[in-house]
Amino acid sequence: MAQKFKAPENETELKKIQDIMYKITSKCIEAKEIPKFKGLVEIMSSEVVIMTAIHNIKANKGSKTPGVDRKVIDKDYLQKDYYKVITDIQDSFTNYKPDMVRRKWIPKPGKQEKRPLGIPTIKDRVIQECVRLIIEPILEAQFFQHSYGFRPWRDAHMALERIKDQVNRVGYYWIVEGDISKFFDNINHTILLKKLYHMGIRDRRVLMIIKEMLKAGIMDECKKNKLGAPQGGIISPILANVYLHQMDKWITKEWENKTTKNNYSSKRNQYQSLRRYSKLKPTYLIRYADDWILLTDSKEHAEKWKYRISKFLETNLKLKLSDEKTLITNIKEKPIHFVGFTYKVIKEPKMRKGYKPVVKPKQERIDNKMLEIIQDIKILRLSMHKEDLIVRISKINSKIRGIINYYSAANMVYFSLAKYHRRLTTVAMNSLRRKGVIFKPAHEVNNLIALHSNYSTWIPAIKLPNEQFIGITSPAFCKYQKIYNKNQDETPFSSKGRELHFKRTCKQLPLARMEEILQAPDILKFNKYGKSKEIYNYEYFMNRMYAFNRDKGICKICGEPIINGDNFHCHHISKNLPLSQINKVQNLLSTHSKCNKLIHENISQDGFSDKAIKNAIKFRKKLIVD
Repeated sequence: MAQKFKAPENETELKKIQDIMYKITSKCIEAKEIPKFKGLVEIMSSEVVIMTAIHNIKANKGSKTPGVDRKVIDKDYLQKDYYKVITDIQDSFTNYKPDMVRRKWIPKPGKQEKRPLGIPTIKDRVIQECVRLIIEPILEAQFFQHSYGFRPWRDAHMALERIKDQVNRVGYYWIVEGDISKFFDNINHTILLKKLYHMGIRDRRVLMIIKEMLKAGIMDECKKNKLGAPQGGIISPILANVYLHQMDKWITKEWENKTTKNNYSSKRNQYQSLRRYSKLKPTYLIRYADDWILLTDSKEHAEKWKYRISKFLETNLKLKLSDEKTLITNIKEKPIHFVGFTYKVIKEPKMRKGYKPVVKPKQERIDNKMLEIIQDIKILRLSMHKEDLIVRISKINSKIRGIINYYSAANMVYFSLAKYHRRLTTVAMNSLRRKGVIFKPAHEVNNLIALHSNYSTWIPAIKLPNEQFIGITSPAFCKYQKIYNKNQDETPFSSKGRELHFKRTCKQLPLARMEEILQAPDILKFNKYGKSKEIYNYEYFMNRMYAFNRDKGICKICGEPIINGDNFHCHHISKNLPLSQINKVQNLLSTHSKCNKLIHENISQDGFSDKAIKNAIKFRKKLIVD
């Protein structure tokens, strides 16, 4: 029987629905049954899901990029009337027809060629995100455990660690480096929709919406797209995993997840028996999006697997394996290239299998990224003001730290990055000569203190008017960070999974918001503020929740908890900011309604503590000054 759910009224109910979907699907898979979910559009088009979708898109760095209609999220959505935004999105779910996507070409990392991005309009992005939010828990419960790309709480480092760990465990050194030719451009719509149906998406309206998303035309190229999924679409990554799910299942059923007649006490005993008594070719699959690695025990088996996979992709998925780029490698002799790293093994008698891993950043990628940073440093000489210089240096430091953070999973990261220190330093000293640049030990500069305090290496620095120094950090300030295997129970869709995530990352999930505050503002609130109060727009009602979370549900005037929604007011610290800034979280303050009156009105101070009166006067002065 197909599962149906009541549309959520708040974020807690949405999270509960996602958890139940994940749990039901997991139980179906264990029982070797197909999950069935209907009534999904009602959930996707609910106010709570739309609000969550808009917030997720707003947080994305691509949110300021317009589609073919030239609309952007700030001006055309966040600063508009709340109900108009919600109603517009809800109406679009009926007889959904997406706008064309805008084509943009971006460089491929470490390559001369470029890849196409398809940029949907903001409205289409919101609808895609609404769909993704609801189908993701159903699909996540079914995906292959060692697929790491485009999935929540998984990353490229985990994929790399899986390869290293498996090589060390089984002692296999032959690898097939898989490359599917133009994967996203060749996704067959009919095959994909059938796969979604067989994975439990039984609401045909959802399938039709996804079909329309896939068929969306490309501006200046075609009115309807008959093949492929646009890279750049929010929903494309999860659909890519759906498309390759059949390949994952087929490969792993041949060895890793092989079903046998006999029950074994452990996987190890099962594999030993299969090696001894069967003609199966041992293999372990690790996939990151459309890049995948196949680990096996001999060159002969690697060649057979390459041939079999090529035929499987052509027959079942209408895809082609690139002969040129799909390589067979013995990692004892040369490295493989995967997710921006190179990996091989060298002899080490002390190691379990007699070999130890050597992981480096892919040199070509690092060279290109460092060339970009060098160009950024050269442009510093054009800065006319210290303020502009500080902003530019901060951005350069962010880029350098970003490179270090990603490649810290390589045990040879220091040797790969430290060699760029002198070149970047020389360029910086030459570019900033007229800006008063000097050499300072890193621990004496006043930016990135937590990092720089550990190093005495001299770096270029600029003196600020307050007698402090801001330095350009060094790529040599890096060290190897050990990565651990993914715990397969860690997922956003169960309480146990969320606990595991907190233990691994020490990042707490957002405070559960009060139900009254979570719910969309009712029409009375709008009447109270009046149509003329344009500052009480969509962004205000969305961000007041995040201000409440930031303040941990405590009134910032009296310091007491805010118990219910009727007693809650979100105060604007400054009323004189432009509309694009006035409703940012940093300008919002959680208060009791009565404490907010103490800020704005000359009411009796009886019953208020000295602390509340002092804070109210402080924020009243901010209103007057501004």
